[in-house]
Amino acid sequence: MKIVWSDEALSDLRAIHDFIARDSELYASQMVERLIFRIEQISAMPTRGHPVHEFPKLGLRETHQDSYRLIYAFTAKELKVVTVIHMKQILRRRRLRG
Repeated sequence: MKIVWSDEALSDLRAIHDFIARDSELYASQMVERLIFRIEQISAMPTRGHPVHEFPKLGLRETHQDSYRLIYAFTAKELKVVTVIHMKQILRRRRLRG
């Protein structure tokens, strides 16, 4: 399955990296690697993620890695990462345009 990262999701990864890197470049890189690896794992079985409870009618799903929610949509051939958000953040619909 092809994995596509939206501009929003790529921006999220950069922001996560930059925030953690203020304390540790090593931990920042490791976190981003874990997030990417989690998406690679879920692409093999995308139905394992659960529906995004805030917006159930959008058909989006999510999986978790550490304290982050990875929100995605998928078809038979493609998994699109829409956004990556910390669990303590409020998910706003505008983030889901990806």
